[in-house]
Amino acid sequence: MAKITFMVPYPEICQEIKEVFAEQNDGGWTIELIVVDGVPRRIDYKKIRTDVVVARGLTASVAQKLMGDVPVIKLPVSGYDVIRAVLECRDRLDSTKVAIVGSEDMVYGARSVKELTGIDAITTIVDSEDDMPKSLEALKKAGIDVVCGGLVATRVAGQLGMKTVFIRSGREAIYQVLSEAKRVYHIRRQEQERSERFRTFMDYSIEGIVAVNERGDINLVNAAAANITGLAGKLEGNTADGILPELRLGRVLATGTAEIGEIKTLGGRQVVVNTAPITVREHTVGAIATFQPVLSIQELEGKIRQKIYHRGHSAKITFADILGESEAIKRAIAVAKEYCKVDSNVLIVGETGSGKEMFAQSIHNASDRAPGPFVAFNCAALPENLLESELFGYVGGAFTGAAKEGKAGLFELAHRGTIFLDEVSEISIKMQGRLLRVLQEREIMRLGDRRIVPIDVRVIAATNRSLGEMMREGAFRPDLYYRLDILKLNVPPLRERTGDVPLLFDHFLRVYCSRFRKPRKHTAPYVQRPLDDYSWPGNVRELMNIAERLTVIGSKEVISEEDVRAAFQQGVDVLPLGFAGAASKQGGPPVPGGPTKGKLNKAMLVKVLQEVDYHYTKAAAKLGISRTTLWRWLKECDM
Repeated sequence: MAKITFMVPYPEICQEIKEVFAEQNDGGWTIELIVVDGVPRRIDYKKIRTDVVVARGLTASVAQKLMGDVPVIKLPVSGYDVIRAVLECRDRLDSTKVAIVGSEDMVYGARSVKELTGIDAITTIVDSEDDMPKSLEALKKAGIDVVCGGLVATRVAGQLGMKTVFIRSGREAIYQVLSEAKRVYHIRRQEQERSERFRTFMDYSIEGIVAVNERGDINLVNAAAANITGLAGKLEGNTADGILPELRLGRVLATGTAEIGEIKTLGGRQVVVNTAPITVREHTVGAIATFQPVLSIQELEGKIRQKIYHRGHSAKITFADILGESEAIKRAIAVAKEYCKVDSNVLIVGETGSGKEMFAQSIHNASDRAPGPFVAFNCAALPENLLESELFGYVGGAFTGAAKEGKAGLFELAHRGTIFLDEVSEISIKMQGRLLRVLQEREIMRLGDRRIVPIDVRVIAATNRSLGEMMREGAFRPDLYYRLDILKLNVPPLRERTGDVPLLFDHFLRVYCSRFRKPRKHTAPYVQRPLDDYSWPGNVRELMNIAERLTVIGSKEVISEEDVRAAFQQGVDVLPLGFAGAASKQGGPPVPGGPTKGKLNKAMLVKVLQEVDYHYTKAAAKLGISRTTLWRWLKECDM
C-alpha cells in the first residue's frame, strides 16, 4: 500500500483533502496530513516515511531539497484561486494596490488578473524563505499596502504591518494534485524496477561490461569489468580508447558495426570480447563492450557439462580404502601416490580382480582433478559399433535408433576429470586408431557431427594382458601403446601379497555381516591354512566372494577350516584348480601355483571344456579365470 503525505499550509484544507481522497481512493493508498506552522524548515524531513509528498509554495521548494529520493508534487494555485484572493482584497480591504507574492507556480495564475478584475496587481516571485523579508520591504516602500500570497509571504507581510490575504487552494487543485501524485508514484515505481533489474544485471553479470557515450568517454562500468581489467576506480570518466584500446570501442562508434567473438588480452588474461553500437533512430549515441576471461568460459562449460550429463560419475575410493600390510601392496601404493602429482596418462597392469579400479579412483581423488568427474568404462562390455558412440557421443539422427537430441560421449562427460578405460586391450585395431587421435589432439568429434569439441581429460587405462606382447603380435597399435604406457603401475596379485589374505578376509567378513545384519563372525585358529594354500586366481574379488558366501550360508559364529573348504567347493562343480595339487585329484596334471598360461596346455583346456559340455562361463569359473582370459587362451591354442 502506497502513502501520500500532504504538508498543508492551513488546517481548514484538511477536510477538503480527505473528501477528495475518499472520492478518488482505489483502496491501494493512504494519506498523512501535516500542518505546516509557517516555518517549513522546522519540519524534521528525515523522519517522514512516505512514497510521495504534496506541498505548496516555498514549503514544496524546501521539501524538494530535503526529502532525498522521495518525489515532491507541488499543490497548484490556480488562476481562479488568485482571482478569488484579489477580489477579496478589493471588496474586504478596499484596496487596489495589491501585490501577489510567492513562488513562480503560485503567481503564474495572476497574469490575467487585471483583465478579469480591473485591478492592476503586482506579481513578485520569491523562491527562498530568506529572500521574503527584503522583497516585501521593497514592495512596502513602493506603496503596496496589501499582499496576497502563501503562508510565508502573509506571515512576513503581517510582521511588516501590511495587510494580507491568504491564497487558498481550491477543491479542483486538490483533485488535480492527488491524481498527479498517483501518476508520478507509478511512473517512479516502474523506473525503480527497471533500474533495479539493470543494477542487478550489472552487479551479478559474470561478464565485464563497459559502455561509452558518443564521444567515446566511459560512462558505465560494472564490478566484473573492474576486476578483469585490474583498473578499479580508474575507468569511469576516461576515454575508452585511451585506457582500454583493446576493446576498440572508438572503432565501433565510427563504423556503427558490431564486432563479436574477438579474443584480446586484458589485465594479463585472455578474454573473449563482444562490442556493439548503441543506436537511437539510426544515430549512434554510444557503444558497449562485454568481455569474459577464456578460462572462466572453460570452467563454466565444465560445470554445465557436469550438471546436464551427471550420472554419478564420481570416485568414492581413496588410498585409505586399499588395505594390506605386505611390501608388494605398499610399493604399489607409494608409486601410485607419486603419479597423483602429475597429469600424465597411467597404465595399470594387473590380474583380474586385483583392484585396478581401486587404484584408478585413488589416483583421481588424490590429484588436482579430484573436483572433476571420474568416468569408468569397461572396453570389453560393448561391441565395436556401440563402443564408438559410447566413448565419443553422437548427434541426433547419426544412426538408426539414435536419440533425436543426441548424446554426449564419456570423454565429454570426463572433461576436467579422469576417464578410466578398463580392459583397454579388448579394443579393436580400428577403435585404437580413433582413441589414439583423441589422446594426441585432446579433442573429440561426435558421430555424425563436424564440430570439434576440445576436452581436458586424464586417461587411466587398465589391462590384465601384456600390451607389449600384443603389440609384438600385431594386436595392439605401438603408437597407442606408447601413449598409454607413460606411467605404469603394476598391481600385485593376491598370491604375492604375503600376509594380506587374513587381514582382507577378516575385513570383508565384518563388511558383509554388517550389510546382511548377521551376527559378527570369527575365524578358528587353522582357517588360514586353506586360505594360504589357495593361489587366488580371482584375486581380491574372489576373496570377497568367499567372505560373502561364508557370511550368507554359515550359521555358526566361528568359521572353521572345513567351512572355508566347503565354501570353495560351492563356488564351482569340483574342487577349484587354485588349490595346490587339485588338478591331480581330478585326474589331470597338478597345478601347484594355480592356472596360468604357462602351466595349461591345449589338452588341459579341452578336458575342462568337455567336463562342462563346452559351457564357457562354467569353464572359466572352473579354471578360476575370466571369460576374456579363457577366450584369449583358446585363441592362443588355436581352438
